[in-house]
Amino acid sequence: MLRNAALRKSLTFFLLKSANTALATLWSFLLAYSLVRIVGLEDYAFFATVIAFASLVLQADLGISIRLFGRMRQDFLHPGQASRQDLGSAAMAALWSYAALAVLATLVFGLVVWAAGLGNEAYRPLYLLLFLGSALPLPWMILRVTANAFDAYVMTEAIDFVRRSALFGLTLALLAGLPLMAYSLAFVALWLAGLLLLFLLARRRVPLLAQAGLRAGHGFAVLRRDLHGIAASAQLSISEFLIYIFPYYAIPMMHRDALALVAFDMFYKVTRFATTAYLTVSETLLPHQTRAWHAGDIAGLWRTLRLAFLLGLVPMLGGIGVIGLFGERFFGLLLGDAGVVSPAVRAAICVMLALMLVQTLSGAVLAATGHLAPLARRASLTLLAMLGFAALTAWQGWPVELFIAGYVALYGCEALAYLVLLLGTIRRLEKGSSPAGTPIGV
Repeated sequence: MLRNAALRKSLTFFLLKSANTALATLWSFLLAYSLVRIVGLEDYAFFATVIAFASLVLQADLGISIRLFGRMRQDFLHPGQASRQDLGSAAMAALWSYAALAVLATLVFGLVVWAAGLGNEAYRPLYLLLFLGSALPLPWMILRVTANAFDAYVMTEAIDFVRRSALFGLTLALLAGLPLMAYSLAFVALWLAGLLLLFLLARRRVPLLAQAGLRAGHGFAVLRRDLHGIAASAQLSISEFLIYIFPYYAIPMMHRDALALVAFDMFYKVTRFATTAYLTVSETLLPHQTRAWHAGDIAGLWRTLRLAFLLGLVPMLGGIGVIGLFGERFFGLLLGDAGVVSPAVRAAICVMLALMLVQTLSGAVLAATGHLAPLARRASLTLLAMLGFAALTAWQGWPVELFIAGYVALYGCEALAYLVLLLGTIRRLEKGSSPAGTPIGV
């Protein structure tokens, strides 16, 4: 009976997560389609840069959410090894800090835009609202990992599903004539409503947050005592983020033509779809993988890893099929100009989809079980190599297609390094002692 209940819960989570992945992907492309037709390709490039810049704010997390998830998940599976009062206070400290940072960053961004006269003057209020809406996932991150660590992942996905469904409907309305200002205000309002609902439900249903006497001041002290672990998670989080996002800033310095940036934006959007789809698979199986890890059930861990890779093949092959066979027609419809995304960029997208499957599924298990420092070293080396290649591209004046090809090749080295690390770690566990009950390290 318990097994059936757990299976139903996992299936519900997978269906919700899959729906959210589909909605996120459709929304991303629908918004691009709408903005290109409302503001034009040139102004769309600046809108894309604004959203990409807002995502920098999410790195203020410094990997703290990853680190806390590992500690909270272990406490849920092996109660008593850590103080729940400490962990709950740390989560609250992070939550309020992240909310304040999202608002502060938006105010600073607004001052810079107006002071420097950036973008189209008529669209500056829209830039500010879209920036805020894109920064609000920061406090959502800590609420989400806290709830998920205590197996409340269905609740978080259900709330996110309602928010994403409403946002997708609004984006359809944007095509039908909804003013951009109304859309931008609703974008922010939906995030605020989702945050409030998750906070209220988590305070009632998650034991860690339902405790009395949680204090943010004490939480900061708890986080300071864990600086060694947080430093590794911060290095990993920042390196991984910059790997994905730095071309948005490097490409305008290499190419004055805004269409080069639009080409990378399409590359980024499709490959981010892959990451989201693979995380759907990974996060569905992660509760079972972490249970197997902490119980020393290596056979169960191998079984769930194989299942994760098999399930991940579905979106990977689907994405490669769409881009490989219908890419020209797809991007032509989306942008109104099929030549913006060249055959070379479409081929790079297909290769990247396969590499991201390996990197995402391997990295998720390693991060959730505390192997942050070795992951951070590999990500940092990859980032340095990519920055060096970007400098070489600018110096040689190579086209954006060659830059993207080199970017994909270096990413492939990181993906392979993650996989080798995962396989080596599991094999060492097979030969050594069980990790059950062992405090998570770095």
